[in-house]
Formats: sequence, structure tokens, C-alpha cells
Amino acid sequence: MTTPGLTGSEPREELPMIETEADPAVFFDGSNLLISYKVAPLSGGGLAILQFSDVLEFKADPLNVDELSEAPFPVSAWAFTEITGSDKITRWAGQAPRYWSISFNDMTLLVVFERVRLAAQTQEPLSPAKALGRFLMG
Repeated sequence: MTTPGLTGSEPREELPMIETEADPAVFFDGSNLLISYKVAPLSGGGLAILQFSDVLEFKADPLNVDELSEAPFPVSAWAFTEITGSDKITRWAGQAPRYWSISFNDMTLLVVFERVRLAAQTQEPLSPAKALGRFLMG
């Protein structure tokens, strides 16, 4: 059950929709977070890589889509949810952070950050891990 005072909404960014089967590949260096995921056919399929910059907090939670109703934070299946009303935001208020939950089939990612962008998108038939590896190697 969601903690009282927390609300969730769709982020203002238009990002490719998350495909419902595969889980993402993730790379976090302590400041930047990269998430490589399969894109839903409604958004054109393929793969997308998001880059979160100035990450203040990151957590990978084993919460799967069947357990989302038990989450103490706002989250929607296979979606990006911007969370407001959290002390995670007020704690870093001087840096104007944002707080998102990102739901995949078998995991949910939680990230407090300052900026996000679509870093890459491809139609190549790659796994999220392979696409992320190629992206990191330049």
C-alpha cells in the first residue's frame, strides 16, 4: 500500500513505452545511471537506453508486476511514474531532484535524479545487456 502523502503521475518526458516481457540492463557509476530496455511494439519496438544524470539515490527492487499493489510508493506496471510528496525529494531540495519508479516484469527501479534523456534507440535485434555494452564501449 502506498505511503500516505505520496502521489504518482506520468513524467513530462515522452519516452518509449516499456515492453512487457524483458527486464532491463542497468549500469550505475555513482553519478550516472543507464537503463537499457526493450521498447513496446506500440512505441516502435527495438531497444532504448535512458541516461539519468546527477543521480542522488538508486535502488533496484525485486518487486514484480504482480506485487505492485504492495509497493509503499506509487508505481504502475511497465511504466515510468514520477513520485511527489516524498522526503527523498525534500532531502535534496537544493538540487531540484526528481523521483521516479520504473516498473519492469520482474523488478522495479527507484531513482532520485536531476536530469534524464533518451541516450540511444535502435531497432537492432539485441538484448538489453548487449545494447548497453555496445553503448558503453562507444
